[in-house]
Amino acid sequence: MIVADKIAEWLEQKAITHSFGIIGGGNVVLWDAINRRGYTKLVCVHHEQAAAMAAAYYYRTSGRLSLCLVTTGAGSSNVITGVLAAYMDRVPLLVISGNEASYHMEKKTRVWGVQGYGSVEVADGITKWSMRMGMEFPVSAQLSAMRRIAMEPPFGPVWFDIPKDIQGAMA
Repeated sequence: MIVADKIAEWLEQKAITHSFGIIGGGNVVLWDAINRRGYTKLVCVHHEQAAAMAAAYYYRTSGRLSLCLVTTGAGSSNVITGVLAAYMDRVPLLVISGNEASYHMEKKTRVWGVQGYGSVEVADGITKWSMRMGMEFPVSAQLSAMRRIAMEPPFGPVWFDIPKDIQGAMA
């Protein structure tokens, strides 16, 4: 089982029925795994800002946590306004951003690969928790920490960046 399949399975186990976002090169492996699993509904929006706002309002109207799933580059930078709004309003929000392959991140450059950048560092000031996934801990433990932090008062958004090579790696 690959990491993306493990994430799709975790979403089902935690009864996260909706994911709002846009598919892109940085999140395609995860998007495909969630779609194949068939439990979490993938809701395509026209802009990533709308994805964060839809996920936040989904929580406000249903009381249920949902996911905002974005790709690298402009996908993850476009979601910032909606994440900031959730932070200011203390709305729990799960954000998973795809990113370029992890080996690009070892370089001291502004841009990694085609569109990758340090989205975790950008999100750090407007989230309760932001982290780039590594393989040193089980994926389910990292996801559970993310969910727990989002739901601890004061509520707020959390950001989990997952490089595309890790999405496709064996869990």
